[in-house]
Amino acid sequence: MRPAAMVLAVAAILLAIEAQGEAYAEAQKRVVGFHSDGSLRYAWFYCQADGRCVRARTLRRAQPNRAGTRVLSFVHREKEEAQCREIRRVVGDQHLTVDGAKKAANEAWAGAVRFHHGEKFMDLSYARNINYTCSRSSIKEGGVTTLGQTLTRCEIEAQPCRAPREGGEK
Repeated sequence: MRPAAMVLAVAAILLAIEAQGEAYAEAQKRVVGFHSDGSLRYAWFYCQADGRCVRARTLRRAQPNRAGTRVLSFVHREKEEAQCREIRRVVGDQHLTVDGAKKAANEAWAGAVRFHHGEKFMDLSYARNINYTCSRSSIKEGGVTTLGQTLTRCEIEAQPCRAPREGGEK
């Protein structure tokens, strides 16, 4: 019985292969369109005996990335000269001299910049567009002034910039 079963199994397989071969009797190359340069574009079709045709499909293999490495994110680093913030305007405390009023305004500006932008921006020597406006103070505190003395208050307006980095940057 076993040899008979083997013979039947082989026969069934051979019939299936033959039926599949009859399903697609021939392969034909047909015109399917035009290339951009005007030449004809061809494709392969498998046609059955009754006239129905199916376009041949090829398996697409993984192609190497010929466009180079894809960048999905990046880090934007500003140049050293472009690391400035918006202009800050601060009024300092009143003082007997203009130099003392400017010094008080500088300290007030450094404190405001430190609060808003951090210590890297508070050095006035790296700031841009420094402008002082000094005028006589209208507030007189008791016991501070005597006859003939006036107090001065200064306003400073400057654009804070980051101090350049120290170290191995080239």
